[in-house]
Amino acid sequence: KAIVQIHHGGAQSLPYLTSNGDVAAPSPITLQSFDEKKEHHAREMTHDEIEQTITAFGEATRRVIEAGFDGVEIHGANHYLIQQFVSPYYNRRDDEWGENRLKFPFKVVDEVVNTVKAYTDEKFIVGYRFSPEEAETPGISMEITEELVKNLMEKPLDYLHVSLMDVHSKTREGKYQGEERIKLLHQWIDGRMPLVGIGSIFTAEQALEAVESKNVELLALGREILLDHNFINKIQNGKEDDIISKFDPNREEKHDLPPNLWKQFNDGFYPLPRTDGK
Repeated sequence: KAIVQIHHGGAQSLPYLTSNGDVAAPSPITLQSFDEKKEHHAREMTHDEIEQTITAFGEATRRVIEAGFDGVEIHGANHYLIQQFVSPYYNRRDDEWGENRLKFPFKVVDEVVNTVKAYTDEKFIVGYRFSPEEAETPGISMEITEELVKNLMEKPLDYLHVSLMDVHSKTREGKYQGEERIKLLHQWIDGRMPLVGIGSIFTAEQALEAVESKNVELLALGREILLDHNFINKIQNGKEDDIISKFDPNREEKHDLPPNLWKQFNDGFYPLPRTDGK
């Protein structure tokens, strides 16, 4: 199945990639995004822009359908716009979009689902990705995520996908402090829809351990697939010992990465196990 992830960067949008350098977010904020050399300012979105953005998620879904893909994943994670509306750190509005911080993500979900009903059949997959906790204060807590997840389960979604740097990471603070996030989420979902987990899976053993934990129905791979795009094939063919699980800055074929991504890996932009110990 080929599923397209659809997102809006919000405050994290890079000014040099936006029209006239205009960056908009739930509330005004100044921040340094990704590999930017300096901070940029994001202005507050108007009510009309919010409504237009919700419609745009539906239009993006229609294009995905017409292009022949099997589904969309609504990207509500990684500090992008949908997550920003949920977050008390990014969303300080005093209107309807701030009084109910879950309104925007639910409107997006409804728009996507209604588009699917209008243009294709029930075989088309709709998933939702989210980040369960923020380091910012006041940010998204596991208590906020519990409310988000329990409400998302009332929507006609096919799966939820939790974005984690480590699939076994533990809750930072609050009443669930010290508990594994993935385990909590699985308990809350309670078998009503599949949960996709991700985070620091670099070997076949780590993948098997995550699956056998019974806390996920599906396992996603990100950084490891970039290190070794034959990860799955090697497991299927009994060649687990041949899996490349560490970044090697001296590899002649440079892990088959394009130049810019190779540079980001080499500069340590992504946390990776490395052969040189850096």
